Amino acid sequence: MQDVHGREMEGMGRKGEVKLTTEVQDSQEVRVKIKIPRAHSKKQDEFIRCIAKRQMIKAGRRFGKTVGAAIKAVRGFMGVCSACIGEGCLGCDNTGKVRLQRVLYAAPTAEQVGKFWYEVTKALSEGIEVGSFKKDETEHIIEVSGTEVRIKAKTAWNANTLRGDFADLLILEEFQMMNEDAWEEVGQPMLLDNNGTAVFIFTPPSLKSEGISKAKDPRHASKMFQKASEDTSGRWKTFHFTSYDNPTLSAEALATLAQDMSQDAYRREILALDDELETSWLVYGKFDDTLCKIKRFPIPDNWPVFTGHDFGEANHASLFVAQVRLPLPPQAPGYLRIGDYVAFAEYAPGAGSSAERHIENYKDIMGRKDGGTLRLKLERAVGGNVTTEEQTRQLYRRLGWNIMAPELTRVKLQLDRALAIVEQNQFYVFEDLHQLLGQLHDCMWEIDPQTKKPLDKIKDEAKYHLLSAFRYLCTVLIPKQVLRARVPQVWNM
Repeated sequence: MQDVHGREMEGMGRKGEVKLTTEVQDSQEVRVKIKIPRAHSKKQDEFIRCIAKRQMIKAGRRFGKTVGAAIKAVRGFMGVCSACIGEGCLGCDNTGKVRLQRVLYAAPTAEQVGKFWYEVTKALSEGIEVGSFKKDETEHIIEVSGTEVRIKAKTAWNANTLRGDFADLLILEEFQMMNEDAWEEVGQPMLLDNNGTAVFIFTPPSLKSEGISKAKDPRHASKMFQKASEDTSGRWKTFHFTSYDNPTLSAEALATLAQDMSQDAYRREILALDDELETSWLVYGKFDDTLCKIKRFPIPDNWPVFTGHDFGEANHASLFVAQVRLPLPPQAPGYLRIGDYVAFAEYAPGAGSSAERHIENYKDIMGRKDGGTLRLKLERAVGGNVTTEEQTRQLYRRLGWNIMAPELTRVKLQLDRALAIVEQNQFYVFEDLHQLLGQLHDCMWEIDPQTKKPLDKIKDEAKYHLLSAFRYLCTVLIPKQVLRARVPQVWNM
């Protein structure tokens, strides 16, 4: 096989070598061997050799995900047939060679990109030294000069940071920490020209990663994996590996590490196990993202505002919701109905603020007119435990924010009211309220270990502060009893 500069890409040699012949000065030829590392196990080799157009790898830490991705990238870049690894098969006309690929690798952290970059530059070092390949350390690009064949590694976590490229092979690592739009809006279109391959690599998300994740739904990768595992067309292929599947790691060291980890962290980080999601296990599983997650628009002055509050010195949280009035503003979805509710602001500042400071921040959220009065009208404010937090409510009322106790005292009744509003698609959330959306997607019922059925109790309820504020708030909101057909409504402004 020849590239556009007359370089010969020969078949696979021993130990994963690809022989490369290149012309240099005085018409001399230099033969170098590109040593592509071999997989550390049959399991790693299985995903490296996979030829499905959509591949998902769920694996524990230190399994060898990045090294495996690097091997896959180098083989694609060198035009080595993945199905036979250069030995010859029907897919490559028994040549062991395919068209050289343009590879794009992306991960949300510079550290992860650095690991991948180290592996591919080490594998291609001899070709770089003789000038067969051009390397750009700053942009993390290795390319065949004068062609579109290259490997590029970049930091990306959403659509905007992934834009501006195309690929035959797209590898998204730590996919669980990326925003979903990286794939939905940019990744898919960049593969259209050549019917390219996409590889998604992730470890089930843990509590530690939630703070730095850019995902709207912390479980989006796990949900995508579950759906992909049900595919019967052959277009999708899923793999599940644990840290123990890497034979180069010490089993003794892993056992010691496990002793220092919580059971949840061990299941996710080492065994790559997450909660096998079923819609019935999610408390707010009926929240419809496609309909109820909407783009931000200016809240009109005549829309009444309701606020819900969950008190706490370290985890104070408030939710700001406006009730739809007519006419609709031009930027609002045409299917909003009078009486629907739109969450337009979330407030979770962390520890260290007084009640006075919280109230000033509330007023900033509501907006101020030139005279200092609030732009939006506060209709009602609700929050706190009915029986134990009345003194806190009294403090806020004395300071000018009239927070009252929830009208329903029992948590179950509060939750039933919230679920009724969500299930009837009466509750809308601006798409930039990432914390609230994350909690809506993540909140689960506790599961009976024997029957695998959800229990009537929320798992880790104490961490969902915005949802607690929402639950309190819903005690004064009114669910619609009769749903009308959702058709766009046109109103003259």
